Amino acid sequence: MNQYKTLLAMVAIALSIVSCRKDSNETNTPFVPTPDNNLITLGETYLTGAATRAVVYTDKVLETGYNAIYVAMFDSIDGTAISEGHLEITPMMDMGMMEHSAPVENSESEFPDNGYYKSYVVFSMPGTSMEWSLNMHFHNHDNGLSGEGSIGVDVVSSDPARFISTVLAADGDAKVFISMVQPRNPEVGLNSFEITLHKKMSMMDYPAVEDYTVEIEPWMPGMGHGSPNNVNPAHTENGHYVGTVNFTMTGLWHVKIRLYKNGVLLSDDQYFEITL
Repeated sequence: MNQYKTLLAMVAIALSIVSCRKDSNETNTPFVPTPDNNLITLGETYLTGAATRAVVYTDKVLETGYNAIYVAMFDSIDGTAISEGHLEITPMMDMGMMEHSAPVENSESEFPDNGYYKSYVVFSMPGTSMEWSLNMHFHNHDNGLSGEGSIGVDVVSSDPARFISTVLAADGDAKVFISMVQPRNPEVGLNSFEITLHKKMSMMDYPAVEDYTVEIEPWMPGMGHGSPNNVNPAHTENGHYVGTVNFTMTGLWHVKIRLYKNGVLLSDDQYFEITL
């Protein structure tokens, strides 16, 4: 009898362990994003009305030109990561007597990628966290609420410059922003070359330019020569133009940019400096 009772007790314990493991495996623990060595924390804020806490990161110091912004969203009460929602970022520069925004690419996805909602901002000038801010509007699909919040950010001048602002007389005196996205780490040989084009329509409206033709010409001013096998950037989407640039040796290069619209030359005097 004692052996029988012992056997029953062992079975009960085994079933209890299996049940606990099953419950643990079936628990849907939300992914909690944590910054790694590639991300810099910019700040955090509560989005009033959405019961949401936003933590904002970037992958490099914010600078004039094209920047990635990563935002992790958490329930402000229980701290769990929010699984579904829609984020819209509006960058704002407060110059005292006036305010203006900047080009921005907000994701249409309602689901975070690896725990982060991702946007891209083209900062058009340097400024302190008292001047530049990231205003966020978030619709929290987990609870159906919407809210807003803001953090101030510091922006430095990219050096060498990765951002060009130019006025194109041949396109109705349009003010156009040219931002270099790639290469980030140029090397001798073929490199992906990517720029974005945006046009200033008002202090708050900076749509992507999708109807230009872009040509590039790498030139080594110290040596007086260019390079072969370059591919002119072609428009892909949202004002992104992607091609290939070939650097045949180390040193200082100028990548000259020529812009056309409907076959008419708009600009041929802009370039980016790249040193290998």
